[in-house]
Amino acid sequence: MPKFKLSRLNFIKQRSTFIKIIIYFVSANVIVLAVSFIALYSLSSKTLLKEIGDHSESLLVNGAKNTAQLMEWSINYAYSSSSDVQIEAYALSEQHTDLDTYAVWSRLMNIKKGNPSIDSVYLINDYTQQIIDSRLGVNEYDGFYDQEVLQRLRTRKLTDGAFLIPRTLILPLESGKEKKVITAIIPYETGKSISAFVLNVDADNIMTLLQNNSNVLETSVFVLNDKKELVFSTVKLDAEQIQEFSQATDKEANGWKIVKPQNFPEQMLVYANTSINGIQSWRFIETIPKSIILSKITWLRNLTLLLFGGLFAASLWVIILLSKRVYSPIQELVHNVMEQHHAEQLDGQNEANELVYLSQVFVSQNERIHELTEHGRKNKFLARERFIRELLGGLTLSIAEIRNSCKELGIELSEEGIAVAIFRIDQFASFTVRYSEKDQRLLRFAMANIIQESLQPDAMKGILTVDMGKDHVAVLLPLNRGQSAAMYAGKLQQAQRLVAQFLSIGTTVACGKHLEGLNELHEGYMETYELTQERFRLGQGALVIEEYADASPAGLYHMPLELERQMVQAIHRADASAFLGCLHTAISSLRERPYFECKMSLITLFMEIRRSMQEITHQPVLPSSWSLTSVENQIIKLETLEAVTEWMAEVSAKFLEEIAAVRSVSRNAGLAGQVDQLIEAHLTDANLSVKMLSDELGLSVNYIRNLYKNETNRSITETITEKRLNIICGELISSEAPIEPIVLKYGFSSLNTFYLAFKKRYGVTPAVYRKSNQK
Repeated sequence: MPKFKLSRLNFIKQRSTFIKIIIYFVSANVIVLAVSFIALYSLSSKTLLKEIGDHSESLLVNGAKNTAQLMEWSINYAYSSSSDVQIEAYALSEQHTDLDTYAVWSRLMNIKKGNPSIDSVYLINDYTQQIIDSRLGVNEYDGFYDQEVLQRLRTRKLTDGAFLIPRTLILPLESGKEKKVITAIIPYETGKSISAFVLNVDADNIMTLLQNNSNVLETSVFVLNDKKELVFSTVKLDAEQIQEFSQATDKEANGWKIVKPQNFPEQMLVYANTSINGIQSWRFIETIPKSIILSKITWLRNLTLLLFGGLFAASLWVIILLSKRVYSPIQELVHNVMEQHHAEQLDGQNEANELVYLSQVFVSQNERIHELTEHGRKNKFLARERFIRELLGGLTLSIAEIRNSCKELGIELSEEGIAVAIFRIDQFASFTVRYSEKDQRLLRFAMANIIQESLQPDAMKGILTVDMGKDHVAVLLPLNRGQSAAMYAGKLQQAQRLVAQFLSIGTTVACGKHLEGLNELHEGYMETYELTQERFRLGQGALVIEEYADASPAGLYHMPLELERQMVQAIHRADASAFLGCLHTAISSLRERPYFECKMSLITLFMEIRRSMQEITHQPVLPSSWSLTSVENQIIKLETLEAVTEWMAEVSAKFLEEIAAVRSVSRNAGLAGQVDQLIEAHLTDANLSVKMLSDELGLSVNYIRNLYKNETNRSITETITEKRLNIICGELISSEAPIEPIVLKYGFSSLNTFYLAFKKRYGVTPAVYRKSNQK
């Protein structure tokens, strides 16, 4: 026996792939059967629940309507009976005969017999304290068996009309037997008496239709009014259950749902609402255990399980047969591969893991093939790009050498004619800050691919793109004899838009002239690159075609004498607005000149402005922003005439503001000094004031007052008072003259004003001050 088990174990180990195939097939089969079974059971259960729920809802709605109609008929019958002249007169009379009593009692009995749903009828006379009952005849208040009705009438509000009360009535003469009734109370008077007509409707009788429906599928039915009182129920419910079912159906009119009551299994809850003559709203609720609804489907589920079990057994047999058929060629293939690669046991794998070994062999071979292919393709691509880059960069080769290299690398270069185009990245300074070196290379590679794909479809073959590094990509455009490079203008502009769209990179595009030989490529490339510099005056995103460009040389710009005079005057006045106007006027004349003349003229203009600034400030050395190196760096960084102009305007305006600020400070200090001199000169004048000083200087009172305050941190009046007090103090100490002449001599108009100012400054009177300081 152990040998048999060991042989079985070895067989399984040697045939692990076969066992795996069986397991995979069986797992797939089990999953399919399980999903099918779950889907079938779930769909059938949901369908059955929906059908039974909709049907039960329809039955309950109809039953509720019929029950409501029966109840409304009983209430209408009660209304019409209570309005009987004989009955109403008896209920409101203070005295009556036995004959009247008998006639009314007979009338009540006829009313009871006229509606089979009526259990009993009372007529309450509050004036005689008597009740005529269809059961017991005449009763006194104190001995009447239904005291609840009397209590309800006594406690009712003045605004209450007729009302319905679901309750349990203890029947007289029947040993405490209880009966469910719905009591309709119709008062005759409000606020004066509790005389009323009372009609008790048999709840079991009125709910006959609902009880007939509830006999199906072991359902239970109960009715709640709008006060959540239990009107009728086929089962006993406590207050907590009533509250739970009421909350579950609070927000809907009619419908059904699956609920899980506390301490009960899942139930289908069907509900319908109706109104009873506008007096009360009733909610009819029916509960059906979910297990009873699904009892048939459970039986069907069990039968389905048996069928699926048989189907699984049959499938298992078929799977084993198929696995053998599938495994045989795999085993043979694995055996052959292992023989061929016997010396290459990968990662310690042995023959037991056949598919793993076979897979690793195939993956290894595929990876090697892919590596070799990719390596060759990449090397060839890099070699092509390097050759074209060197050719454009000035590599000196003969025509024969160029042809041989192109043939080896698979490059097609037109010898009839060729043109060089350059896509140069705008705002390159921010581009280098935003992206790393690696990202810059990737973006230039993407640019080259987009340009290649954009130009190739509709043009002749032989278009080549190459990443030249730094800020541009070069394009070689093939031309036939007599063709112009301008034919590519539209396509180049389209490629420029695509680069901006897909990479969010703005470019300036330049297309050079027709080159007649491959040995002219370097010179053509350099000329085209120089052509991209035209973006300085044309702006970023420009397309420059050499054939259309104005190549005629122009002289350097010299500012007209009148404009130069206006600019110098603006600098002397430190008037930034006038200066900027002159600057923009001068620069607007530079735009029509070619790049070199435009750039040199701008530098010359900048240096002239610099010289004027030096003359005004008398500074031999200005800040570094005014140096020649600074303006050249800004031209390279900002790339366009417009951007450089904004920089020049900003630097100049800032410098002029500094000059104006320095002048303003110097002038204010001079005015404050003049004020002090005038105060000293007129100190003995009683009329000395801010008004007098402003008239002397020809300035407004407010201006001179604020200026002096800002410069000295004290007012003019304080200065005048302080100077006068200093002189008077000296007089008081050095002489014995009376105080009043001294005070009037130095400009104080009154002694009171002087004494207040003196006491405020020195803290003592002039006499005390003189006495203490003379000692």
